[in-house]
Amino acid sequence: MELRGLQKKPIWLWWGIERSTHRIVAWALGDRGTATARVIGQQLTNAQHVQYCTDQHKPYCAILPRMRHTQSKAHTHHIESMNNKLRCYLARLRRKTHAYSKSAKALLHSILFVWKRKFAAPLQPQTGSIVSPRVWDDSIKIPI
Repeated sequence: MELRGLQKKPIWLWWGIERSTHRIVAWALGDRGTATARVIGQQLTNAQHVQYCTDQHKPYCAILPRMRHTQSKAHTHHIESMNNKLRCYLARLRRKTHAYSKSAKALLHSILFVWKRKFAAPLQPQTGSIVSPRVWDDSIKIPI
Protein backbone atom coordinates (compact mmCIF):
# COMPACT_ATOMS: atom_id res chain seq x y z
CA MET A 1 0.00 0.00 0.00
CA GLU A 2 1.43 3.38 -0.96
CA LEU A 3 1.78 5.93 1.81
CA ARG A 4 2.44 9.41 0.54
CA GLY A 5 4.75 11.90 2.15
CA LEU A 6 5.89 14.65 -0.12
CA GLN A 7 4.49 14.10 -3.59
CA LYS A 8 7.71 12.89 -5.25
CA LYS A 9 9.02 10.49 -2.58
CA PRO A 10 6.38 7.94 -1.53
CA ILE A 11 6.94 5.32 1.12
CA TRP A 12 5.29 1.91 0.87
CA LEU A 13 3.90 -0.32 3.58
CA TRP A 14 4.60 -4.00 2.97
CA TRP A 15 2.77 -6.37 5.25
CA GLY A 16 1.85 -9.99 5.37
CA ILE A 17 -0.99 -11.64 7.22
CA GLU A 18 -1.85 -15.18 8.12
CA ARG A 19 -4.93 -15.85 6.04
CA SER A 20 -6.92 -17.90 8.58
CA THR A 21 -6.43 -15.61 11.61
CA HIS A 22 -5.60 -12.27 9.91
CA ARG A 23 -2.62 -12.00 12.27
CA ILE A 24 0.13 -9.69 11.04
CA VAL A 25 3.21 -11.87 10.55
CA ALA A 26 5.57 -9.49 8.76
CA TRP A 27 5.80 -5.82 7.84
CA ALA A 28 8.22 -3.19 6.57
CA LEU A 29 8.22 0.42 5.38
CA GLY A 30 10.32 1.36 2.37
CA ASP A 31 10.35 1.64 -1.40
CA ARG A 32 8.83 -0.86 -3.87
CA GLY A 33 12.13 -2.58 -4.59
CA THR A 34 13.73 -5.90 -3.79
CA ALA A 35 15.64 -4.50 -0.78
CA THR A 36 12.40 -3.84 1.10
CA ALA A 37 11.06 -7.20 -0.07
CA ARG A 38 14.08 -8.88 1.53
CA VAL A 39 13.31 -7.11 4.83
CA ILE A 40 9.83 -8.61 4.88
CA GLY A 41 11.19 -11.95 3.67
CA GLN A 42 13.43 -12.20 6.74
CA GLN A 43 10.35 -12.06 8.96
CA LEU A 44 8.43 -14.85 7.19
CA THR A 45 8.56 -18.45 8.32
CA ASN A 46 10.31 -21.10 6.24
CA ALA A 47 7.96 -23.92 7.27
CA GLN A 48 7.29 -26.36 4.42
CA HIS A 49 3.50 -26.32 4.90
CA VAL A 50 3.19 -22.53 4.38
CA GLN A 51 1.80 -21.29 1.05
CA TYR A 52 2.42 -17.65 0.05
CA CYS A 53 -0.17 -15.74 -2.03
CA THR A 54 0.73 -12.37 -3.55
CA ASP A 55 -0.13 -10.11 -6.44
CA GLN A 56 2.08 -9.93 -9.55
CA HIS A 57 4.69 -7.53 -8.10
CA LYS A 58 8.12 -8.85 -9.22
CA PRO A 59 10.15 -8.46 -5.97
CA TYR A 60 8.06 -11.20 -4.34
CA CYS A 61 9.71 -13.73 -6.67
CA ALA A 62 13.12 -12.81 -5.23
CA ILE A 63 12.16 -13.67 -1.64
CA LEU A 64 9.57 -16.46 -1.83
CA PRO A 65 10.17 -20.08 -2.84
CA ARG A 66 8.66 -20.75 -6.27
CA MET A 67 6.97 -24.02 -5.29
CA ARG A 68 5.06 -22.38 -2.41
CA HIS A 69 4.27 -19.04 -4.09
CA THR A 70 0.97 -18.29 -5.84
CA GLN A 71 0.66 -15.01 -7.73
CA SER A 72 -2.98 -14.10 -8.23
CA LYS A 73 -5.34 -11.29 -7.24
CA ALA A 74 -7.90 -13.99 -6.38
CA HIS A 75 -5.94 -14.83 -3.22
CA THR A 76 -5.19 -11.30 -1.96
CA HIS A 77 -8.68 -10.11 -1.02
CA HIS A 78 -8.02 -10.40 2.75
CA ILE A 79 -5.00 -8.10 2.70
CA GLU A 80 -6.70 -5.68 0.29
CA SER A 81 -9.67 -5.48 2.67
CA MET A 82 -7.30 -4.73 5.55
CA ASN A 83 -5.55 -2.06 3.45
CA ASN A 84 -8.92 -0.40 2.93
CA LYS A 85 -9.68 -0.48 6.67
CA LEU A 86 -6.27 1.00 7.43
CA ARG A 87 -6.95 3.88 5.03
CA CYS A 88 -10.30 4.49 6.75
CA TYR A 89 -8.73 4.68 10.20
CA LEU A 90 -5.81 6.91 9.21
CA ALA A 91 -6.62 9.92 7.04
CA ARG A 92 -2.91 10.36 6.28
CA LEU A 93 -3.01 7.13 4.23
CA ARG A 94 -5.78 8.20 1.89
CA ARG A 95 -4.72 8.89 -1.62
CA LYS A 96 -4.36 12.42 -2.93
CA THR A 97 -5.60 14.29 0.12
CA HIS A 98 -4.15 16.99 2.29
CA ALA A 99 -3.88 14.59 5.25
CA TYR A 100 -0.37 13.21 4.94
CA SER A 101 2.69 12.72 7.15
CA LYS A 102 5.90 14.60 6.67
CA SER A 103 7.49 12.56 9.43
CA ALA A 104 8.19 8.91 8.69
CA LYS A 105 8.45 8.19 12.43
CA ALA A 106 4.99 9.67 13.04
CA LEU A 107 3.66 7.54 10.19
CA LEU A 108 5.29 4.42 11.65
CA HIS A 109 3.84 5.02 15.12
CA SER A 110 0.39 5.80 13.69
CA ILE A 111 0.32 2.52 11.77
CA LEU A 112 1.46 0.53 14.82
CA PHE A 113 -1.19 2.22 16.97
CA VAL A 114 -4.01 1.38 14.54
CA TRP A 115 -2.81 -2.20 14.14
CA LYS A 116 -2.82 -2.66 17.91
CA ARG A 117 -6.10 -0.85 18.68
CA LYS A 118 -8.31 -1.56 15.67
CA PHE A 119 -6.96 -4.88 14.39
CA ALA A 120 -5.97 -6.23 17.85
CA ALA A 121 -2.73 -7.28 16.19
CA PRO A 122 -0.22 -9.13 18.35
CA LEU A 123 2.78 -7.69 16.53
CA GLN A 124 5.96 -9.71 16.33
CA PRO A 125 8.95 -8.14 18.09
CA GLN A 126 11.24 -6.49 15.59
CA THR A 127 14.81 -7.77 15.48
CA GLY A 128 16.75 -4.89 14.02
CA SER A 129 16.46 -1.99 11.63
CA ILE A 130 17.38 -0.84 8.16
CA VAL A 131 18.27 2.68 7.08
CA SER A 132 16.00 3.99 4.36
CA PRO A 133 17.69 6.78 2.40
CA ARG A 134 14.68 7.24 0.08
CA VAL A 135 12.19 8.45 2.66
CA TRP A 136 11.50 12.18 2.28
CA ASP A 137 14.55 14.30 3.05
CA ASP A 138 16.37 12.49 5.86
CA SER A 139 17.35 8.87 6.25
CA ILE A 140 15.50 7.08 9.03
CA LYS A 141 15.84 3.73 10.78
CA ILE A 142 12.92 1.43 10.08
CA PRO A 143 12.41 -1.44 12.53
CA ILE A 144 12.40 -4.94 11.06
